[in-house]
Amino acid sequence: MPHAWSSSPIGCVLLAGLAVLGPMSTHAHASVIEILPDRDNTLYEDAAGSLSNGAGQHVFAGLTLQGLSRRALLRFDLAAHVPAGATITSVSLTMFMSRGVSSLVPMSLHRVTSDWGEGASDAIDEEGAGITAEAGDATWLHAASPGTLWAAPGGDFDPMLSVLTSVGGVGYATWASTPRLVADAQAMLDQPVLNFGWLLLGDELDTPPTAKRFDSREHPDPSRRPMLVVEYIPSPGAGAVLALGGVCASRRRRLSR
Repeated sequence: MPHAWSSSPIGCVLLAGLAVLGPMSTHAHASVIEILPDRDNTLYEDAAGSLSNGAGQHVFAGLTLQGLSRRALLRFDLAAHVPAGATITSVSLTMFMSRGVSSLVPMSLHRVTSDWGEGASDAIDEEGAGITAEAGDATWLHAASPGTLWAAPGGDFDPMLSVLTSVGGVGYATWASTPRLVADAQAMLDQPVLNFGWLLLGDELDTPPTAKRFDSREHPDPSRRPMLVVEYIPSPGAGAVLALGGVCASRRRRLSR
């Protein structure tokens, strides 16, 4: 027969406190979630900072045949999908490369350090040339057109790469989990106001062309949209507190009969 104190409001508070100090189970189970970008765009090298492709079906990275840079921006709202206080243990990004040179090209992800925008611009044809930026669009010069500039042309990002992979011919490319990529994602979860996503940087040192086109979050085929796969362990004690709340409520119902 349960002790009376364990079904009282005070007893429930004590039980919940014990659960926080020491979870009922010492074995934490990892969860895995797939997250689509909530923003993506391309920075088209352009002296006037007039080009973008916020609503386009593709993003680009690397050097064009003319030697002009393309850099892709992607942001994922981790705080909307991963519970607060969770510990992220693995992160990987998969994108579909739909057009570009078939040779292997090194491409790296870098954490973006300034906020940026995705406007309504939508480039035509193959989208490689971009189109006139709309309000709020990120461009080579603007974090958000027309009024907010990057600190440096080409975007504000950490020069230290978070992960590097080589992208070849048409098909899926994956940037596998690294400690630095995990640290990026954890910081984005813990401080959502500083989550500005990643910049995809192609090979800008080799002889052009090295540019590759990837399908964006607006692509009509959902299977070809960028996908961030996050593995995490929920905060210890959170589940125990919820479970104890249900037990206390149940006991109170039984005692009131």
